[in-house]
Amino acid sequence: MAGNTKRVKLYWVFTKDHGEDWFVFAESASSARAYHEDFEGYGTGDARSRLIVQDVPLTKFTNGEPPCHAQLRELMALGFENAGSVPNQRSVRFEGKTYTEGILKSMVEAGRRNMTGMLAGEREPGAWSMEQQPAQLRMRLG
Repeated sequence: MAGNTKRVKLYWVFTKDHGEDWFVFAESASSARAYHEDFEGYGTGDARSRLIVQDVPLTKFTNGEPPCHAQLRELMALGFENAGSVPNQRSVRFEGKTYTEGILKSMVEAGRRNMTGMLAGEREPGAWSMEQQPAQLRMRLG
């Protein structure tokens, strides 16, 4: 696309509850925040953003035209490293900082496993607290 002056940037978009934190490709911080709020069901003004990559050299995006969420393969193409993960939660490292996907999906999955274990008689009720997990996972944020 000759003459295309759009400058796509990569933002880390997060909310106070850290329920759905992840990367968004967008032309501006306000566009990234608005997309995240709408897509994840947050209210206007709930999301914050941090610029991570000023000028994204990619021309195609897995999730369509920006604004859109980034996928791991796109992040790897931009120089991110896989930082490991816990079930249902991605983690990447870039320029010395670790970014961990929002905890909501991970909490739901862990709660499901906990309930399944309790029903099967494998765990005592209260042996695992969902309140403990967010603190553990937030410590991983850079």
